[in-house]
Amino acid sequence: MALSDYQALVPKLVRDTAGRLASGDIDQAIALAVIRYSKDRPRRVVVDLNIAGGGNLIDLPAGFEADFSAIVSLEYPIGQVPPAFIGADQYDLYPMPSAVKLMLLSSVPAGAVLRLTHTGRHVVSASEDTIPADDLEPVASWAAAICCEQIASFYANNSEPTIQADRTDQQSPAREYARRAKELRQRYLAELGVEDKKNSAAGETVNWNLGNSLGRDRLTHPNRYR
Repeated sequence: MALSDYQALVPKLVRDTAGRLASGDIDQAIALAVIRYSKDRPRRVVVDLNIAGGGNLIDLPAGFEADFSAIVSLEYPIGQVPPAFIGADQYDLYPMPSAVKLMLLSSVPAGAVLRLTHTGRHVVSASEDTIPADDLEPVASWAAAICCEQIASFYANNSEPTIQADRTDQQSPAREYARRAKELRQRYLAELGVEDKKNSAAGETVNWNLGNSLGRDRLTHPNRYR
């Protein structure tokens, strides 16, 4: 699979018969869908780190993004059966002014090789696609949802028509594309089995029938009113 597969599928899901999408909108939506997918199903990258000088501070590979990537496992020495993993309490990321490095609690000798498995972003380009083929449709659905929202916004924000029939004609496509965007997003979430992060509650339930932290009546909800 490659970028061209997404470029072919997304327009079919959007059905932009009026040609409201501008040039590049589909490619931008695909890029945003890949970013969303990378958060929900991050790519696993395995890299062998050759430690020329040994020590405790080790350079991370170029593909490791300190603000996104996470260490899954660190194997040393490599090649053992079963694999020998360094415990998560034996290493950490160490920020420095110029870069973020891997810090080991115990130093390794010069010439050692560590096998690092970390998460990373997915790549979709003309020559490379790290997203599994089975997830082509849900990722394309998320991109199509972004496009449908753009079209719905175009109709909703269009200038106020003077004739009632024209106003109805403008509102109908806006509702239709908004509905399609919602359905396409739900298809993505259902296919991957993930929750929509935007709908997560930001609060919690509090039982006001309990006393305060000192076990006494609450100021505005005393026992006599319960």
